[in-house]
Amino acid sequence: MDDIYNNQDYLKKNPHWHQEDSAFKANFIHSVLEENKIAYTSVCEVGCGIGEVLIQLKKLNGSKAVSYSGYDISTNAIDMALKKNSGIEFKCVDFTKENSTTDVLLVIDVIEHLQDYFSFLKSISKKSKYTVFHIPLDMFVWSLFREQMLIESKERVGHIHNFSEGFILSILKDFGYTVISKRYTEPDYRSSSFKNGIVNGIKQILFKVAPRFTTKTLGGYSVLVLCKN
Repeated sequence: MDDIYNNQDYLKKNPHWHQEDSAFKANFIHSVLEENKIAYTSVCEVGCGIGEVLIQLKKLNGSKAVSYSGYDISTNAIDMALKKNSGIEFKCVDFTKENSTTDVLLVIDVIEHLQDYFSFLKSISKKSKYTVFHIPLDMFVWSLFREQMLIESKERVGHIHNFSEGFILSILKDFGYTVISKRYTEPDYRSSSFKNGIVNGIKQILFKVAPRFTTKTLGGYSVLVLCKN
């Protein structure tokens, strides 16, 4: 599965490498670090893609003295990141094999792509003081009736694991991550069809009243988790 990130397959299906989602993810990351008064002078993102989350986070931090670095196994992604001339260090290296450490490690939409995410979680657990995970909650009630959504997700964006909130939080606990803060991130509710527009409208309303119930039944949400290692 790793080959799809270097053989142009992933790039063809996702030419912008999800850059359009980066600003809102960076805002969530910045706010959760600020709200929990996390002091840090270094941030590293593993599986950084084209680096836009780090770039946006750097902008949000302004003149704050923080160093930024990004790692990804995809030459396609790192080549695109380097062309941005952002002043951020980007490396096409497997971070788990590096001796690098950081104050805050970002793992944003990564573990659902990994064949062996157990080994990955174990290998990064000592590499930072804090880790921020962003994880799609692809396992929900409606997905059991429409399994094609899961198959399409695997084919288009490489999600080879599907998580529910309770399950992935228990896995993080097993590997020594202590959850400090948790929040849901909402999907893009815009829709090109009337039918989907109705469904998304219902999801928006229901999410405001019962967020956990909505994530577990109608789906399309992710969870952002700040952990102490």
